[in-house]
Amino acid sequence: MPTDPFELVRRWFQAFNAGDLEAVTALYHEDATNDAGAVIARGRDAVRQEIADALSRSAQRHVRMIARVETGAMHAEWRGREKNPENGEVTTSAGYDEFWIEDGLIRRQRGVLHPLNFQTEEEVAPVNATRPSRQYPGQPIVGVGAVIMHDGKVVLVKRRFEPLAGQWSLPGGRLELGETLEAGLTREMLEETGLEIEVGPIVDVFDRILLDPERKVRYHYVLIDYLCRPTGGALNHGSDVAAAELVRPEALERYRLTPKATSVIEKAVAIARTYQWDKGVH
Repeated sequence: MPTDPFELVRRWFQAFNAGDLEAVTALYHEDATNDAGAVIARGRDAVRQEIADALSRSAQRHVRMIARVETGAMHAEWRGREKNPENGEVTTSAGYDEFWIEDGLIRRQRGVLHPLNFQTEEEVAPVNATRPSRQYPGQPIVGVGAVIMHDGKVVLVKRRFEPLAGQWSLPGGRLELGETLEAGLTREMLEETGLEIEVGPIVDVFDRILLDPERKVRYHYVLIDYLCRPTGGALNHGSDVAAAELVRPEALERYRLTPKATSVIEKAVAIARTYQWDKGVH
């Protein structure tokens, strides 16, 4: 029985791609849950049926990265394909699965699937680049993000690029050389959301290190999220994102955010209840 979390996740995908239902099922605890379908599958038998349904569509998932993320879960991003059982059409897909592993077996799994219709990120740094590559960087990249709150709602964006391509998250981007945190955040929000913002207090600071299947560091970000409010502009999405929306915090579930993004929003909402913005800024 594999005990190394990275090895267990690799075996899960190997067995899944081989169509070995029994081998995949054996990697779960008896009381495991799987939140990948329309409803949460509870118990190993229900999880087995969830996987069997996916295999019946000739689904294949090829891992691009595996990492232990800040929530303690193993995060695996993948590209794949599956067949529509009604018309036989094969579609390309992408997504990620997060596995919470205890005692060498999967206790909980959360999966997000989305169509693969987004541009790919650069694979390597261009020759003579002055800007470090996002993928396989030579050093950690500083990223800034914002919980922009307006009339009790939060701005969410759908990512166009890796990591988390095609998934809803908080807007943000990387800091440029010589740029202050506040200036970088203001620039990124205008580019991604069309909004001019006032930057408030820090909500959270954390790192995100994502490895490829060979355990080479594919992404390494140090992320700083701030509470912000709009002061001008109009909400729209820039070239780095596919969509932008204002969402009530109680309606976040349907956007399938990562647990960390949800946690950051909850912290920001709590801070916003007592934070005093400068008067005269609207």
